[in-house]
Amino acid sequence: MAVATKEMTQAPHAPAYLLGLLAFVGFVTLFEGYDLLIINLALPALGREFGVDAAVLGKAVGIINIGTIVAFIPVRLADRFGRRRVFLWAIALYTLFTLVSAFSVGLTDFVAWQFLARMFMVTEIGVGAIILTEEMPARFRGAAVTFMFALSLAGGILGSALHPWLSGSELGWRALYLFGGVVLPVLLVGWPWLRETRRYAAQPAGAPQVGLLALFGALFALLRSRHRGRVLAGASLWFAVNAWSSSCLFFFAWYVTNERHWDAAAVSQTLTLGYALAIVGYASGGAMLDAVGRRVTASLFFSVGALAAWVCFTASDARTITIAYVVVLGMHALWPVAATITSEIFPTEVRATANALVNNLLGRTGMALAPAVVGTLSAWLGSVGQAVSLVALVPLACLPVILFALRESRGQELERLND
Repeated sequence: MAVATKEMTQAPHAPAYLLGLLAFVGFVTLFEGYDLLIINLALPALGREFGVDAAVLGKAVGIINIGTIVAFIPVRLADRFGRRRVFLWAIALYTLFTLVSAFSVGLTDFVAWQFLARMFMVTEIGVGAIILTEEMPARFRGAAVTFMFALSLAGGILGSALHPWLSGSELGWRALYLFGGVVLPVLLVGWPWLRETRRYAAQPAGAPQVGLLALFGALFALLRSRHRGRVLAGASLWFAVNAWSSSCLFFFAWYVTNERHWDAAAVSQTLTLGYALAIVGYASGGAMLDAVGRRVTASLFFSVGALAAWVCFTASDARTITIAYVVVLGMHALWPVAATITSEIFPTEVRATANALVNNLLGRTGMALAPAVVGTLSAWLGSVGQAVSLVALVPLACLPVILFALRESRGQELERLND
C-alpha cells in the first residue's frame, strides 16, 4: 500500500478534472433519480394500457426492485475490471434499458427491461460513490458523495416537473422513458475522457475471475477475513437505511389518504414541498460529514430520521404530519452518509466487493422485508401508521454500531484508514 500512497501524493488530478468528474457523475446520477420516480408516475397509465389492477402492479414493482439486490454482481466486478469500465457500461446499459422500456408491448417485457435498468442504475450509483471516494481530496470526500446523491433527488424533482408535459403527449407514459435517452450524448463525450481512479490503477494486476463460484467465493472470503467486523457494521447500516426508507416512502400516501383522510391535492402538495426542501438535508449532511465527522453526522441523521418518522406516522394534525414528513425526506441524506462510510472503511482491492456485499446483497434485504413487516404489523395493530412508526425506529438500533464499531474517517487519506 505504500506504493499507492506515494502515487497519490505525486500525481494528484488537476482541480479542473475533479470538477468535471463531479459534474459527470452527478449528471448521470440525476437520471438514476429520474427513472426511479417515473415508474411511480407511470403506474396508473401502465395499469390502464395493459389491463392490470393495483395488486398486479405492486407485484411487478416488487420484482423490478429485486434488481437492486442482483446489482451486487456488476458492482463487485469493479474490483476485477476497474471502476471506470464498470461505471461507464452501467450508464450505457441503464440508459439502453430505459429507452427499450418505452417500446414494451405488455407488462411482462416492461418488468424485464426495468429489472435490468434498475440493476444497472444501482450499479452506477454504487460505483460512482466509490469513484468519488477514491478520487476526491479527503477534506471534500463526504460532500462530493452527498452531492451525487442530492442530484439523484433532483432527478426525481425533474421527473415530477416533466410528467404533465411528457405524459400528456401523444406517446403518453412512453415519452417519460424516451426522455431518459438524453444521457447518451453526455456518455459519448465522457467515455474517452473519464480516467481510471488512481488508487485502483495503483493496484497490482490480477487474473479476472468472474464466474459465479469466484464471485461467491470472494464474498465468503470477505466474511471470513479481518474485515468481518466492518462487513457486519456496514450491512447493519444499510439494512436500517433501506428498511426505514422503504417503510416511510411506500406507505405515506396510503397512510394519509386512508387513515388521516387527506385528498389527492394535499398529498401532492406535501410531496412537492418535501422533495423541494429535502435538498437542505442533503446539503447539511454533506457539510457535516466533512466538518464534524462521520460518526456525529450519522448519529444525528439516524436519530432524527427515526424520530421524525415516528411523529409523522402517529400524529393526527395535518400540519404536524407535513412538517415531520418534510424532515423525513431531508433525512434521506442517510443514503450518502452510509455510502460515504462504507466506501471508506474497506481497502481499495476489495472496496467494490465489500460494498456489493454490505449494500446490495445484505443491506437491500431491508427494502424487501420492511414492507412485508409493515403489512403484518398493520393487520395486528389495525393501523398502517402505527406499523410504520415502529419499523421506522430501526435506525436507532444502529447507534451503538456507529459510535463504537466504526472508526472516524473525516479528513483522513484512505490508506491510513486501512493500515
